Amino acid sequence: MDHLKIWKYLSLPWLLFALIFFAGFFYSAFFYEIDNQFLSTKYLYSLFTNTLILSVTTGLMAALIAVPLAIIVTLYKFPGHNFFSWALSLSIAFPAYVYAFIFVGAFEYSSPLATFFRDLNLSLPSIKNLYGASVIMSMALFPYIFLLAKAQLATMGVGLFKAAKTLGKTNTQTIIKVIIPSLWPTILAGILLVMLETIADFGGVSTLNVNTFTVGIYNAWFGYQSYYSGARLAAYLLLFVFLFLFLSKFLNSSNYSIASSTGEIYEKINISRTMQYICTSICLIIFLITFCLPFYQIIDWAILSEYSALIENFGALINSVLLGLLASAFTVGISIILALSFLGTSSYRPFIAISSSGYAIPGSVIAAGVLITFDSIFNISITSYGITGLLLCLALRFMTPSFKYLSASLNNISPSSQNALSGFSVNSFRAFFLFYFPQMRPAILMSLLVVFIEVVKEQPATLLLRPVGFETLSSKIYNFTSEGQWVLASLPSLFLITICLIFVYILNKGIDLKMNK
Repeated sequence: MDHLKIWKYLSLPWLLFALIFFAGFFYSAFFYEIDNQFLSTKYLYSLFTNTLILSVTTGLMAALIAVPLAIIVTLYKFPGHNFFSWALSLSIAFPAYVYAFIFVGAFEYSSPLATFFRDLNLSLPSIKNLYGASVIMSMALFPYIFLLAKAQLATMGVGLFKAAKTLGKTNTQTIIKVIIPSLWPTILAGILLVMLETIADFGGVSTLNVNTFTVGIYNAWFGYQSYYSGARLAAYLLLFVFLFLFLSKFLNSSNYSIASSTGEIYEKINISRTMQYICTSICLIIFLITFCLPFYQIIDWAILSEYSALIENFGALINSVLLGLLASAFTVGISIILALSFLGTSSYRPFIAISSSGYAIPGSVIAAGVLITFDSIFNISITSYGITGLLLCLALRFMTPSFKYLSASLNNISPSSQNALSGFSVNSFRAFFLFYFPQMRPAILMSLLVVFIEVVKEQPATLLLRPVGFETLSSKIYNFTSEGQWVLASLPSLFLITICLIFVYILNKGIDLKMNK
């Protein structure tokens, strides 16, 4: 189609940048000399095992929390089921690194909680270890699985449940033998997402005293000033992520299938009064532990902050918002070009798919790659150009969700409509604004929203690529938590959580509107 040709040419600069990035990154990581004393075999083994155990354990624990909750709030009618349907996902508003320092501060020796247990001749266990980190990270990240499972159950769960019940199965048998197998691909996708988020985290694992690859990259870069060693670690981490992605594809190639959705609306299932109380109690306990108590602790610490801290952190808030607006506009703008190019040509599709697959790559990896690539190829430090390098890194990292939303919206356009458009003598830009933009507008708005909040929360890439003196909420939080200053870290955390809560509410409203159609 002639009116789509120009988008193919407009996509070339981004595709060329992505090609240079990946080629330069791997060349620099594996062909430049590294510090072998720092990257010893023992050290690499500890990074690998810690990252593997933490990510797998966190993914499984998050699924154990999320899947039962999604089944309860979607299938059953009980007091508070509408409230808990969206409230249980609110802990996603806490970035994992904020969640980590809240619980570390709450469990430390001088905390009120620890004092209360000492008065009872009991002592709190240490959470600054691998398994304590798994519990904390799973409580922070389980909403990723909860939202996916809830959305899938909303389309087929109640109908499938009632159909199975007509065959004489009990509630428990139906859930174990019918509902969970039908959810299996969704559960796997959610576990993989949680694992990738765990692998990409830096501030949380650093606070919880767990050495993972992201911590190793940061230490190599800022602690040992060994840039190519950091790039080598980043390359190892990237290969580690690719292994996870390959295994997820292999597991999802099994015979499990998702039941098809229908437009029929089902009433939630009535259960006994005793079961209603049990369901309400379970949801309430999880809600209190994962959201209410951490939120209360943040507010309690923030009240202790001085007025000068409010002014100082307000500047970081402005920087975070401006960075989020610039990065989301830049990322979604490129995504529009790539989506239209993908629709109009088949020859570029493999390159577009590679250049828009960055979400699976941790921010620390992309940041290290951008730094090393520009240094080795152009002999310049990208950080000397303000936030340019950070914008490129964030666009690479968060292009995936934006591109997928926009491509999905374009796929809804019928071929006959596009062929009819080709019969009119309109230029490419006029065709975009009159025909494609109205179809893409909801996806564009959703993409801007999603990319903005991801950018505001991103920590490792911001720490590595921000210009000197450019403080954001995420960088301020790390500066304070790395020194154990929980009270000082509370105010920027509260600002960040408030922004995230607004977007989580909008996200849940969108899902609920689809569920009720």
